[in-house]
Amino acid sequence: MRDLGPALYALLIIPFLVYMASYWSWFASETGINRHAEGRQIGVGGWMPDALRSLWYYTHSVYTFHSTLTNSNGNHHPWESKPWTWPMSLRPLLYAIEDKNISGCGTNSCVRAVLLVGTPAIWWLAVPVLLWATWATVVRRDWRYAAALVGYCAGWLPWFANIDRQMYFFYATPMVPFLVMMIAFIIGDFLRKPTDNPERKKLRMFIATFYLALVVTNFAWLYPILTGAAISPFMWNMEMWLPSWR
Repeated sequence: MRDLGPALYALLIIPFLVYMASYWSWFASETGINRHAEGRQIGVGGWMPDALRSLWYYTHSVYTFHSTLTNSNGNHHPWESKPWTWPMSLRPLLYAIEDKNISGCGTNSCVRAVLLVGTPAIWWLAVPVLLWATWATVVRRDWRYAAALVGYCAGWLPWFANIDRQMYFFYATPMVPFLVMMIAFIIGDFLRKPTDNPERKKLRMFIATFYLALVVTNFAWLYPILTGAAISPFMWNMEMWLPSWR
């Protein structure tokens, strides 16, 4: 029982205060969404202050919107994707595209687009990386892989609970740092082989350096469609590596 007080303080009171503090600008605003819902969308009076009642209405409205944004309710989008496509960035998200009266690419016809897509040199390794991290966690009891694996799965697996929900690739953003961490751990383990002779060490260093250079080159190749730079239609087609990217 002596731990009950500190536990409530750490797990209930502090999170509640942090959550409320995150709405500070909303409370201070006079034009925030549903900031003054009392007397409009909801009635007046009651034991709770009007500002808190408006916040409750606002957050409940947000929850209702997202919980009903499902395919079965008729909500569809040409760029939506499901979580099983996220690890390898199989279905990116097109934020914007213009191909009319665009100049700056050296030809008469140019394309300017912003596409949220993962660097294949990183993302396409997701499956073997996850398998290796799982093995290292279970067999080697390596806490580094375990921590990164938990973080990755925490940002990914919960989305499978409601497959009917309309989803997009940007929901996979929290997974990125953990994937990069696992790749970094693998490269580190690959380079740290105390039994290797000098020639093997040089070979391992060359392979690791080559892979990192490949990642940088791959990102540079995709940079125009990540930032909305003007490119030719030919270059646009060259950037589209998979049919599902279109």
